[in-house]
Amino acid sequence: MGFATFLLMISVPLIQKHVESTPASGYNYTVSVDLQLSADDVKTFSTPGYPLVPYSNDASYEWRIQAPHDLRILITFIAGRTEGCCDRVQIVDRSETIGEFSGIIIPGTSRLSQTNSLRVIFSSDNTVSFVGFEIKIKPATCGGNIEINTKNSLELASDDWPKGPNNTKCFWVLYGRERKQIQLDFVEGSTAPVDDYIEVFDGLSSIGKLSGVIEPESFIAESGILILSYHSYDQEAERGFRASYKEAPCGFNANASANVGTRTISTPFYPSLYPNDLSCEWNLNAAADKLIELTFVESDTEDCCDFIQIIDGFSGTRQLSGKITPGLVFTSANNNLRLLFNSDSRGSGPGFLAVFREIDPSSNCIYSKFVGKTPINISSPLYPYIYHNNMSCKWTLRTGRQKVITINFIEVKTQECCDVIRIIENGTESLRLSGNTSLSSWTSKTNNVEVIFTSDSSVANKGFLASVQSGKIESVCHHSPFKITINSSRGYLSYLLCSVLRPRFSPARNVGKIKIKFPGRSIQQDDYIRVLRDSCDGQPCTLFAYKAVIRIYLSSVATGL
Repeated sequence: MGFATFLLMISVPLIQKHVESTPASGYNYTVSVDLQLSADDVKTFSTPGYPLVPYSNDASYEWRIQAPHDLRILITFIAGRTEGCCDRVQIVDRSETIGEFSGIIIPGTSRLSQTNSLRVIFSSDNTVSFVGFEIKIKPATCGGNIEINTKNSLELASDDWPKGPNNTKCFWVLYGRERKQIQLDFVEGSTAPVDDYIEVFDGLSSIGKLSGVIEPESFIAESGILILSYHSYDQEAERGFRASYKEAPCGFNANASANVGTRTISTPFYPSLYPNDLSCEWNLNAAADKLIELTFVESDTEDCCDFIQIIDGFSGTRQLSGKITPGLVFTSANNNLRLLFNSDSRGSGPGFLAVFREIDPSSNCIYSKFVGKTPINISSPLYPYIYHNNMSCKWTLRTGRQKVITINFIEVKTQECCDVIRIIENGTESLRLSGNTSLSSWTSKTNNVEVIFTSDSSVANKGFLASVQSGKIESVCHHSPFKITINSSRGYLSYLLCSVLRPRFSPARNVGKIKIKFPGRSIQQDDYIRVLRDSCDGQPCTLFAYKAVIRIYLSSVATGL
């Protein structure tokens, strides 16, 4: 017995007859298998070696399935992967092809024969091979295959509605064009409450089971494959069911309630490729006094042409495409948020996965950041869009020992009277800003500061944007130079402090020693030297962190200030 024959017999113990025949024209290897299916059977078969060994190249496989004359055959792919271009699976009902598949085969992909004879034909070319596929077969007494290509509702009912069949196993396979989602809406019906039931599958997953009186209820198959099964064993059958189906809209309306917690949004089939020509819309709503926080876990769309749009009330629309940094967060300006996704007719990608939740306006506005030499930005929520009313935000900024923090305000636009930015250091307010302000920089005296932003309940504006970085104490006045003035008999001479000194500090003694050299000039003992500490780009500023005692050494003569 050949190796291929051995593998096939292990993976398919139900084989009644296996023939490894002379290669058919154009193929180096052919396999034919005959399968018999009884009324109570559920059986599986697969390509030889699945899933451990790829199928052979230049091969032709054929499985011939036979059921009793009064039955049909439901065939379902458990999983599958073939070469997308060239290695194809065909399902043939007598002489009619009712399905053809290649590439990644979505689990749950199914077809129902209308006769008691079915063939599965698989052929591979001479290039790439993959793991192949596994298939499950079971008998059926009625049902059909329905391809959905409209958003209009069409009716579906059990056989002999409203009388209802008995002793039946019926399957309806609904599949959408280009794997669009499918919506099934039950209108009315009834089954025997003990033994009879209706079950709805999204691919391989059961998403609903009904029995007894059937009330109006809707189901959506996100995989693009919906299987409706109706099992009736009772001799006194009830009415059966009446339903409608259509191509489901992509997206949903949802209330982001704090009681529900975090919920997810994703493109169809994520993380597999989303379909072309998609138009999806998600409408998210929160309580009147709450906001919506949307976080992208991952996103990868066709950069040129497939776009995510976030529509946020009066804060405007933001558009994203391509790869998005994981963890990107958007917060709504009010209690509703719309998310749109549109794809064109070519190209695709894994799509995106996002989570959303309801939050309190102030709950997402507490930050703690370590500041290094590489600048980072802080800004009011939604900047450059309008911030919320009644906000209370705090940024706790810290850096390493013997370092200070410099904050460069790039833009400040707030309500001047009431929406205020404050910088707190050692429990004391060091700076207050509001209105339309531009400030080149502010530098701390210590390595810990707080930036606090509050807004009232009336007018809102763009807010602020600032750049933050750390620096060594000795370079504090690199951005805000101090002026040294020497008053001598030859008049006033001014020097920029940072251009002529390198300060050294002793934190334990709280003393700074500054050595100054003035090229080409001698300093007299009676020269009066002072440091102007009240003018630094028009704002109060400080020479360095430890300023309780300042001594300037000029040669060997010390002058206390």
